[in-house]
Amino acid sequence: MLGKLIKYDLKSAAKLFILLHGIYLFICLTLRLIYVNRLDFNSPPELLITSIVLFSTIYIVLVSALALCTSLQIVFRFYRNLFSKEGYLSWTLPVSGVQHLWGKLLSGYILLAVDVIVITVGLLILVTGRNVTEAYSSVASVVTNELGMSVSTFGLIVFLFALAGCFSTVVMICFCIAVGQLFPGHRVLCAIAVYFITSFVVQIVSLVLMVLLGCFPGYTFYQAEGAAMADYMFRIFLLSGVLMFIVMIVQYIITHYIMKKKINLI
Repeated sequence: MLGKLIKYDLKSAAKLFILLHGIYLFICLTLRLIYVNRLDFNSPPELLITSIVLFSTIYIVLVSALALCTSLQIVFRFYRNLFSKEGYLSWTLPVSGVQHLWGKLLSGYILLAVDVIVITVGLLILVTGRNVTEAYSSVASVVTNELGMSVSTFGLIVFLFALAGCFSTVVMICFCIAVGQLFPGHRVLCAIAVYFITSFVVQIVSLVLMVLLGCFPGYTFYQAEGAAMADYMFRIFLLSGVLMFIVMIVQYIITHYIMKKKINLI
């Protein structure tokens, strides 16, 4: 039954998801042809930097909008299927609350993971042009020395970390909505408030741990000496990963309890 729940969620989200990500890849390909391939890295630095900054800003906005749309799909499906009027039908199925929860977690993770993969493919489309690779080859040794590893290796690590983080993101979405539905009069507002409060607390704890562990930017640990930057990034990734895992477990336990004991339909 769990497989059917996941299949149903993915099928329901497929049309809009495929459309948005198809548009994203088309935009990336178009930008590659009309902008990136024509980018002259021998032009005056002022013009080059301004052009790249403007292009990067547009791309970041595009990626942020795409990721937001994917997250909203997960939000709407979780809330509408289980806590709105549609929930009366969902809860009559021969499925436990835990199965409903895992169906949403796994289908949401698949959507976010594919989202990360497609975003990465779009980025590769943009940066693999001959002029970009030739320009990078002239500074590759310096960048590798500063990072302590090649850009491709560093990018792979970030990519894998992002994939791992997708599951915690879905858990947090489900947690916020599950807590928010406990307040019938202000469900959406409370869910948003829970999200921001949780994010704020996690950020504060992260900063405190960074200070205590001596890896806050500006500490002597962060020295641009060969692999030092890579060491710094690995420590940040490890700290973030451990904290993310702890928060995810706590949020899952609370959500699991709510799904079993505290369902409050409209």
